[in-house]
Amino acid sequence: MSEINHERFEDLKDAYVLGALPEDERRSFEDYLVAHPERQAEIDELSAVAGLLAFSPQEQEPSPELRNRVMGVVEAEADPRLVRRPSVLARVGDYLSVRNLAFGAAALLVIGLLLWNVLLQDQVQDLQGQVENAQGRVQDLQGELKDAQAQQSQTIKLKGSWAEQGAIAEVASMQKNQNILVARNMPSVPEDKTCQIWVIKGDVPKSSGLFQPDGNGTATPITNSIRKADAIAVTVERAGGSKKPTSDPVLLAKL
Repeated sequence: MSEINHERFEDLKDAYVLGALPEDERRSFEDYLVAHPERQAEIDELSAVAGLLAFSPQEQEPSPELRNRVMGVVEAEADPRLVRRPSVLARVGDYLSVRNLAFGAAALLVIGLLLWNVLLQDQVQDLQGQVENAQGRVQDLQGELKDAQAQQSQTIKLKGSWAEQGAIAEVASMQKNQNILVARNMPSVPEDKTCQIWVIKGDVPKSSGLFQPDGNGTATPITNSIRKADAIAVTVERAGGSKKPTSDPVLLAKL
């Protein structure tokens, strides 16, 4: 077993870190480290480089020829007669650094793809928001249409002596609480007479529109609200209308 000195330490430190020293040289090397603790930092640094090898991608088992070439390099490093060359592990560290550059470029590519994916997702979310808004608007329009249809379907049919003669009169609800009296097949009245609509609440009738009967049909707005009213009536009054009914209703509907 040869004595370890500073020059021999430089020759054997790579093999020691790799666990390639024979038992007697390993003990001598460790004795040297005990005697020279200031050199332990070099061993720690080389051990860290060797540890990086565990994180490198797995590759195929090297061929015997390649293994022999590597061992030849290690042996040459241990031969003090050869010209000093960079440490084997130092060269491995350089190799890993080159590979790290490739890994870094790949990482940048992955980050770029992730950012592009995030941008695409934002665009998709914006489009989804626009579609949802459009769908909401369609639903609102459908609701308005249903309301309008419901209002139009809320009709009140009037009865009375003219209805018995074939007249058809209905009160139809429109938007914004507007109501109209739709009538057809109405009997004719003298030129000095007119039909007057009354909205009755309790015992109080309110004049709510005038119309001249037409066999083809008429549609007359009801000028007073029928909410909370008790009845709707039509009477025949003098031309221009009356302040109060002067005849019995010819058409009537209780609400």
